[in-house]
Amino acid sequence: MAAPATATESIFETAGLPNASVLLDVIEACLHARASEWIFLRELRVGTGFQGSAAQRLDGFALNCRAHNSMKRICYEVKTSRADFLSELKQPLKRRIGLRYSNEFYFVTPPRLLHSSELPIECGLVEAGLLEAGGEIVLSRLEPVTHFDPAHRLYCKVAVPAPWRETPGPTWQFVVGMLRNQQRQWQERQPKPAQQQKFAFTE
Repeated sequence: MAAPATATESIFETAGLPNASVLLDVIEACLHARASEWIFLRELRVGTGFQGSAAQRLDGFALNCRAHNSMKRICYEVKTSRADFLSELKQPLKRRIGLRYSNEFYFVTPPRLLHSSELPIECGLVEAGLLEAGGEIVLSRLEPVTHFDPAHRLYCKVAVPAPWRETPGPTWQFVVGMLRNQQRQWQERQPKPAQQQKFAFTE
């Protein structure tokens, strides 16, 4: 009897294209899995949004915690369709917050959705997907820039490296947004099931 498909597999297989949450799962599992080195935030709300000011959200934001890596900051903008990407190109100001606070800015898409020539010069491209079952994709044949999580058959390829940009440090407003994001993630995280001890009953 075949093992049941995971939630990630079922989304890939039934929907054809993964949603933004699944693509971020791939990015985190393949590129930022070390919690001691990376802080990975999703749907990061930049600013408080109080007093009628709209706060922009970043799909994914990774902060390296090690000083010898210059505390690298990476912003990820997820696009699951060409229409969504083309709409983004018409509104370049939407990227200004992500570019302001990151050293590298990446679009994240399913494989073969975009061509490298379509990317803005300041952006990189990461393609994320699910390794095919049955050995159709052999890990040893993948390009060196491909990263993978063999436990969940997830992979991502840095199709176009993003240029490094020296940017100013984060503002207090941005720091508050990060702290609120972390607080929300902790509150939404499901508690671990209580460990139950089995007792042997005797007659």
